[in-house]
Amino acid sequence: MTTRELQRDVPHYAEQDWGGKREVSIQSWLDHAVGRRLSGTSFGVPEDDAGPRAPVWEDALVNQVIKMNMAMFLIAEKHSITNTAAMIGLAPDERSRTFLASQVLDETRHFEVFSRRMADLGVYPAERDKLMARYLAPSMRKFFELIQEQIDKGSYLGAAVGQNLILEGMAFPVYRYEARYWSYFDPGLSQIIRGAFADEVHHTGYGEAYLKGVVARDATCRNEVTTLVRQSYAIMKEMFETLILKYVGLYQSAANEHMEALGDIMIFPNRRMADVTEEEQFRILMAEIEEEYRNRTQAIGIDAF
Repeated sequence: MTTRELQRDVPHYAEQDWGGKREVSIQSWLDHAVGRRLSGTSFGVPEDDAGPRAPVWEDALVNQVIKMNMAMFLIAEKHSITNTAAMIGLAPDERSRTFLASQVLDETRHFEVFSRRMADLGVYPAERDKLMARYLAPSMRKFFELIQEQIDKGSYLGAAVGQNLILEGMAFPVYRYEARYWSYFDPGLSQIIRGAFADEVHHTGYGEAYLKGVVARDATCRNEVTTLVRQSYAIMKEMFETLILKYVGLYQSAANEHMEALGDIMIFPNRRMADVTEEEQFRILMAEIEEEYRNRTQAIGIDAF
């Protein structure tokens, strides 16, 4: 299943009436996530998953990059668990509380499955936590502190903008890229990433729908949301620019030694891995991230810049 098909396959609340057309319940979450999408999987992969392929074990650089990549996913998931759990107490209505409760389960599952994949590589919690501390960049910390600040202030609007709109919504291109990149080295990890991506689309759909309703009803809230969105975007863009520029060379170097196997992967639409330089990867990813920001702001009905 392609990532575009994946996006179409999950409930997208921005296309629904948040007031009642789609049921929001733990039962609907169980039916969709557990009963259908995760059926037949264990820790995010098929029960007969063969594990990472030989280069992950034999090529030191590929081994380093895959551990670094999962550490950064785990950093985001750990903060998402804490942030979303704190948002439940600030939620303005029962439906939002119920949705956020299911989101906490999603984020916790993501942390668990990435941790399990790390353990499959021989990286257990003590070393895993050291890797997470090593790869927590100042720009990442700055964004997470922004969300925490909104929670500490009791601002559900601010937390929803940061967590459910910007953090998760702007990251769509990164999920697509990562799922494609690892599809040869570790098909199981690629599936784990696609599964997390499907959940994040779901979470972002809620954020879009909730914020769209707030913006449409209240001019004061509209101004507040606009300010928060632009502030969050600036920090998130800085974070992505820093991390992608810093690590895209490592990704490319790891791929170069295995380009015969990776070359035909469509790492971007109509662009083969073998034909895209480091500079082009950075440029395309940043353009896609900005496009997602425009999509998010258009969905809630405010000006992007």
